[in-house]
Amino acid sequence: MLRTRASCLGCPFVILLICGCTHEAQNTDWSVYLGDAGRRHYSELDQIDRDNVHQLEVAWVYDSGELREGSSTMYTSPLIVDGVLYGLSPKLVAFALNAASGEELWRFEPDHKGAPQRGLMWWQKGDSSRLFYTAERHLIALNPSTGQLIEGFGDKGKLDLKPIGETGYLSVTVPGIVFEDLIVLGFSTMESEGAQPGAISAYSAIDGHLVWRFNSIPKPGEPGSETWDEVALEKAGGANNWTGMALDEERGLLFVPTGSATPDFYGAERPGDNLFANSLLALDARTGRLRWYFQVMRHDLWDRDLPSPPMLVKLERDGEVIDAVALTTKSGHLYVFDRDTGESIYAIEEVETLPSNLPEERPSPTQPQSVIAFTRQAFEITDRNQEAIDFVQNEIKDLERRPWAPPTLEGTLMYPAYDGGAEWGGSAFDPNGNRLILNAQEIAGIVRLYEIPIGFSNRNVYARHCGLCHGVDREGTDSGPSLVDIDDRLGVVEMISIIREGRGRMPGFAHLSEIERRGVLSHVRSPEPEKDQPRTQKGYAFAGYLRVRDHDGLPGNSPPWGTLNSIDLATGAFDWQIPFGDYPDHEGLGYGAESYGGPVVTASGLIFIGATPDRKFRAYDVRDGKLLWQAELTAAGFATPATYSVDGRQYVVIAAGGGRMGPPFRLGVHRV
Repeated sequence: MLRTRASCLGCPFVILLICGCTHEAQNTDWSVYLGDAGRRHYSELDQIDRDNVHQLEVAWVYDSGELREGSSTMYTSPLIVDGVLYGLSPKLVAFALNAASGEELWRFEPDHKGAPQRGLMWWQKGDSSRLFYTAERHLIALNPSTGQLIEGFGDKGKLDLKPIGETGYLSVTVPGIVFEDLIVLGFSTMESEGAQPGAISAYSAIDGHLVWRFNSIPKPGEPGSETWDEVALEKAGGANNWTGMALDEERGLLFVPTGSATPDFYGAERPGDNLFANSLLALDARTGRLRWYFQVMRHDLWDRDLPSPPMLVKLERDGEVIDAVALTTKSGHLYVFDRDTGESIYAIEEVETLPSNLPEERPSPTQPQSVIAFTRQAFEITDRNQEAIDFVQNEIKDLERRPWAPPTLEGTLMYPAYDGGAEWGGSAFDPNGNRLILNAQEIAGIVRLYEIPIGFSNRNVYARHCGLCHGVDREGTDSGPSLVDIDDRLGVVEMISIIREGRGRMPGFAHLSEIERRGVLSHVRSPEPEKDQPRTQKGYAFAGYLRVRDHDGLPGNSPPWGTLNSIDLATGAFDWQIPFGDYPDHEGLGYGAESYGGPVVTASGLIFIGATPDRKFRAYDVRDGKLLWQAELTAAGFATPATYSVDGRQYVVIAAGGGRMGPPFRLGVHRV
């Protein structure tokens, strides 16, 4: 029953769990990322149900065999087609396994160091099929039977996705949409100055040629360009789709959420509403023509990019069944729109914002906000104990706390913080009860800017490209380690390589000039300001991703810190909400935790989800959120599971690499 590769410390793995019952010999695939093109995270399988879920046992474990340098994260939700499971390792090695036994069928090793990647794509036409996935900026086409490259696609099986003439960082970390003979992709880019302008691109699944492209940062004269300053539009970046899309195949309609315009947090150099940033776009899937859009946030100053694929749902109101698209946000709000018209199902209010005290910064005077919120919208200080209260009060005493306060030099309290609310794992849809199931987190962040000189300096280059994650004074943040005393840990040659090529979650900065890369290196190693540089004009940069935590490193707000939720889509009301997950060093608090990865719902009324740092994999009752079963993984499962059947036997699979919130753990097999 068990098939593994090397049992090495820290190797991520895929674990499968199986129900002891069998039905007639038939296979049920999971051939599309998140279950279907509508991203519903739903399966019609019902062999595993409320009565037998406690009998789940380990069927087999597959060790992917290697880590990428600096990280073990494995976000991949695998595909299962005709009894074969296709997955990706942290180094983006593709592999095929017998989905019933775990036996390895083939492996394909690309010429890449690896990067986060959430899944793969399957294309089929008649008897011909192809397996696609992206490794950084390349789209790779494989023969699913052999794992060999499709020579007739792109350049001998690989297609470079970077547009000609663009120099900024580009990587695709989530599966695109496969529709007819098209593969539609967005991309990730930097969140600082120099980011690539967003675009949605459709390529031929046959040979890789570009079929159409929609500019989510419009070119001058295109619709939406009137919401930008003309000079700013020429160098604008971001507004990209980094998180995936949904497709209504019957309508041929593509639903695309976009991120923020860059740079994040300070927008004086990009005045205006900045369409089509922070928007849900409805595009004709065959041509890329815009049908309708809704901008969730104008002139974003809070990094409120739309975090997960939208989801196609049906809901009933006043006896009418409505085809809708649901969208969850980092701010903890739920939007639901009519797929054809873009009309909102719930009321959307215009709320007033606060002005900025920074020169030339002009926030939008109002922002649209759904009346349906699935997180609290105001910070409440922790009540865990007096030491925690005193510590947090000192941390936030000088922060601006009013809603919709823009970033300042002194610091602004933002709630929920940068990762939400909703995060990239997305939501599941239970069609039997018209419920939206999602995991959410509630942690506060501190948005603080600092002054930097306009013009070149070592400090300026570091601030714009590195301070975001490593902090204004190299002290480190939740998103990047401290660089203080970096000379004690890394050699100069290794530092230069990391700056150029990236490592772990850090992208490479090969697009910077040699003098800029050397400037970063100089500032990281010796951060004294250059006294020969003019400093008469000032700019502003983000001081790094800082969360409000107490003396124990736990969230500084009152619980719950993480929740699992069921929302009635007809009304927007909660069916139920429960605390979800624990922190490994503080298990048993019952307050919930941060979570990364989404749920899957089955026809038998079960919710399967990993996602939490406590390394648990759980099953809940969709009716009331009751915990029915749990098992401990060897490493945290920061990925969305999948479920399928082979020969009438149902399996549930999750990738467990850990790494995001701590190291992975020793490989082992757990039997429930």
